[in-house]
Amino acid sequence: MNDQILCNNCRKPKAPYNCGLCHEATCKACTQFLVETFSFEKKVPEELTHPNYCMHCFDEKVAGPLTAYNEKMEKAKDIILYTKEQTKLTRLLKRKNLPYKVEGCEDEEEAIMRMSFMAVEDKCNCLIDIEIQTKKIISGSHKKTVFGATAVPINIIPGSIREHLDPP
Repeated sequence: MNDQILCNNCRKPKAPYNCGLCHEATCKACTQFLVETFSFEKKVPEELTHPNYCMHCFDEKVAGPLTAYNEKMEKAKDIILYTKEQTKLTRLLKRKNLPYKVEGCEDEEEAIMRMSFMAVEDKCNCLIDIEIQTKKIISGSHKKTVFGATAVPINIIPGSIREHLDPP
């Protein structure tokens, strides 16, 4: 049994995985696999870039930042959005912050979500003057469209902008 690697947690033989942080051997049952890549973060801490962790390291180093990241993603879904075409509604709002710019996104939704995530990090609740840009990339016979976007982050009181609806 000396040639078999034991799991650091449950002591079962044949532990095929190693923790990304402490490098201890773990079996499949005791390994925490990280599916999230934290791709919306500006800078991902090195300790969150490994694919698998032992239970102790996951609980101590990864669980907290993963929960915070997921909370930011949920808040980003609730950001109030106004496009450049809706300038009539937002013309009186002050644009104090520098605009966000994202490039290289797969679709419009990803571009808006990335800017919304930035707004959550900067404690803003609204994006105005959203403008989507598309760029076609042709590589031989392969064509691909890449999206980019710009928007200005601000804070507003939800419901303070009344959209004029046509009467029925």
